Amino acid sequence: MLHGQNKDALAKTQKGNWRYDIVEAGYKCNMTDIMATIGLVELARYDSDTLKVRERIFKQYDEVFLKQAWAQLPEYQNKDKTSCYHLYPLRIKGITEVQRDAIIQEIFNYDVSVNVHFIPVPMMSFYKGLGYDIKNYPIAFDNYSREISLPVFYDLKDDMVKTVINAVVSSVNKVINL
Repeated sequence: MLHGQNKDALAKTQKGNWRYDIVEAGYKCNMTDIMATIGLVELARYDSDTLKVRERIFKQYDEVFLKQAWAQLPEYQNKDKTSCYHLYPLRIKGITEVQRDAIIQEIFNYDVSVNVHFIPVPMMSFYKGLGYDIKNYPIAFDNYSREISLPVFYDLKDDMVKTVINAVVSSVNKVINL
């Protein structure tokens, strides 16, 4: 079982099927020589190409979401470090987990795939079985319950970013009745 999850990555991208669970401790440590070779090529172009593309996507998201009173933007840069722009974990102020899930469903209705990348470990079956309880981690639960990870991938073109933005804004406004 990959990473101890009950679903693979493809299954989680299907409409309304983003939620997954950790049912056992799992690992994935199987890089092949071919993958290592591809990785070396990707590393060579990372700073000059890949990072710049992801940063451009982030800036497009920021430009719109900064104007939305309900949006809590991810902190991806401070005086000590800058993110690799791998994930855009947008949080919606003042909503519940149920509202967040409804927003995700609405976004999927626009044929836009989003996810929640940070399900707290104490919410996973395996760790619950070890005695962990999410009630002991209220900040983690609050952040999780309001978070929606927006797509950030190399081939995400400007018109696609606009589609994502429109789907998110429309869906949030619909669910929280703005």
